[in-house]
Amino acid sequence: MFLLQDFFKYLKLKNRINTFSFILAFILSVIFFAVFKLTSNKIVWFVSVIIFYLALVPLLEKMFANKYFKNKKNLIGYVFYREYFGNEKYDIHKNFSKAEIDEFINDLDCEEFILRNKIQTKYFSVKNENYNVLSFEKDYLKHYTRTIPWKILLWKYSFQDNDGIDEYLEIEYVNERNEKIKEEIITERIRQKTSFHFFLLFVIYDLKYGQRLSLRRDYYIKHRSSFKIDVFGKD
Repeated sequence: MFLLQDFFKYLKLKNRINTFSFILAFILSVIFFAVFKLTSNKIVWFVSVIIFYLALVPLLEKMFANKYFKNKKNLIGYVFYREYFGNEKYDIHKNFSKAEIDEFINDLDCEEFILRNKIQTKYFSVKNENYNVLSFEKDYLKHYTRTIPWKILLWKYSFQDNDGIDEYLEIEYVNERNEKIKEEIITERIRQKTSFHFFLLFVIYDLKYGQRLSLRRDYYIKHRSSFKIDVFGKD
């Protein structure tokens, strides 16, 4: 099972590996130049540091961080890594067959996932801790007083990772009067303990009870610092 706390541990370890790899690359470059009595050209030396660094990072990650990727066929993990890293290697349809996807979703226990990841399903206003803003239920999403079945709900998600995680959510649905409704879920107004809980809840409930929009993603961001990540649903 994908665990968000393991992901945060992986990020900390990855940062340590990057730092250690740079220091080790620097030392290896010095040794390399000394042993082979190469020129002290600064550009050549800088290039050698970069080459050693790029070689060391994946090697050390495989040695020390691979434990966080033991379950290669965790669909939710792939969706999360795909969005966070923006990397094509986490393409769902390149790594899972339709039968594997259907089997995973059929076996998905949303309640167990929520319990193991210590995620709450009811969220309240930052100004009034008794005022319910967002609730995730088996059959529907409740946004303020509006109840929207997962079967008709489209949703968009983006995040920005600078000094902290800023999350942006938008939902779209057709109401009883056949009106197309778009609503922004302003996460800054909602009290939550940990980043990405909203995203994971939308993924699991939509996979299990909705339109499986997170599986349709065929676009990968290359710059996470840019605000918009793209959308899951269709406009």
